[in-house]
Amino acid sequence: MKLINRLKLVFNEGYFERAVRDFFSGDGPPPESAFDVGGSLALKYNALFGCLRVLAETFISVPFAEFTKGKNGDREITNETGISDLFKYSPNDEMDAGPFKEMGMYQINLGGNFVCVKQRTVGGKILALNPIEWDRISIERDPATKKIVYKPTAPGAKPYERDQVFHVLGPTYNGFVGMSPIEYAAQSIRLGLTYEKFSVNFFKNGVFTTGVFEHPGALKEDAYKRLKKDIEDNWTGLSKSGKPILSEDGMKFKDIAIKLVDAELLASKRFQVEDICRVYRVPLHLVQNLERATFSNIEQQSLEFVMYTMLPWFKRWESAINSQLVTPEQRERGIYTEFNISGLLRGDAASMATAFATGRQWGWLSVNDIRRMLNMNSIGPDGDIYLQPMNMIKAGETPDDPAATLESKKILDEVKKLVESRK
Repeated sequence: MKLINRLKLVFNEGYFERAVRDFFSGDGPPPESAFDVGGSLALKYNALFGCLRVLAETFISVPFAEFTKGKNGDREITNETGISDLFKYSPNDEMDAGPFKEMGMYQINLGGNFVCVKQRTVGGKILALNPIEWDRISIERDPATKKIVYKPTAPGAKPYERDQVFHVLGPTYNGFVGMSPIEYAAQSIRLGLTYEKFSVNFFKNGVFTTGVFEHPGALKEDAYKRLKKDIEDNWTGLSKSGKPILSEDGMKFKDIAIKLVDAELLASKRFQVEDICRVYRVPLHLVQNLERATFSNIEQQSLEFVMYTMLPWFKRWESAINSQLVTPEQRERGIYTEFNISGLLRGDAASMATAFATGRQWGWLSVNDIRRMLNMNSIGPDGDIYLQPMNMIKAGETPDDPAATLESKKILDEVKKLVESRK
């Protein structure tokens, strides 16, 4: 009986009709819990989408290679394990390497984890990596075996063991499950979505958020309904803004519209953009917020973005690949993989050249040292020679090396001969 009365109340008060109308008009309430902010909804917030796009597209633009390190420290590009083909060309039959790595960055930055099922050949070589979306798999520790298991949410799907998957974690506090950024930043995301929705409704209603119709008397119910319908049909909405309002029977309209500046909407939206950038550690100028940008600080912020934002991501991926896809036997033989981030630093090539030249001239860098920093092979034993400036001696003393003194004398004699021949 109570259920029947409740259903009557719902239909009588129009809850069902309003819910359907709000669904199709987009006027429903914003999500009220962290679990309501799913990946698809979070990506509708353009500040968050912009941050994720910067991270993903920067990640896929960096070259990846497999190396074998020799005893002398040099290394050679190889593809013995086949991992290089997976991350440079195609990880499976349905995806290219670019979208695969891009998907991985989106998955980690939304759900905290990127999980792929390994497909191996008969000999155990990894043939393909098939990704599973972060919200379609559960990562748990089996209470019986105490081992980590990966349980797909699809009905009837069997769980995977640790060695059957490739798992890249985002920031984590327990070591085997990454934290979901959109869950921890749910309040900021909901607030940002609310600001955007408010802006849409603000302009949709003709930039007049509200107003008051004053009537000297009291309207009858039929007259009130007719006036309300007439206002909604003829004067509400951005396309109908600016049209004069016809009043009747002594009625007056009093505008009490809220200005955007008074509502501090613009300042609040800017703060929310900064808040999302703070979560993903993305400089504001990379999401087209140039309000405080200058020529000098943009260059510095770009370098900091590489060092403090992207470098940890590359190290996470390298650690996962080298530990889960490269076997212990292969690691003992010096096989490893690496992302070459030197390309991201090319914009500051002048500073790099100055630093290398200083180290070379003052004797604390050799040619081979510099080439290794640039991911280049050495040029042989001659590249290990360190220079020492002639003036690096105690004040008032002459060089003790007879060879150096003799060489200086030869150079001076040659210069004298050249000068005398010109006379």
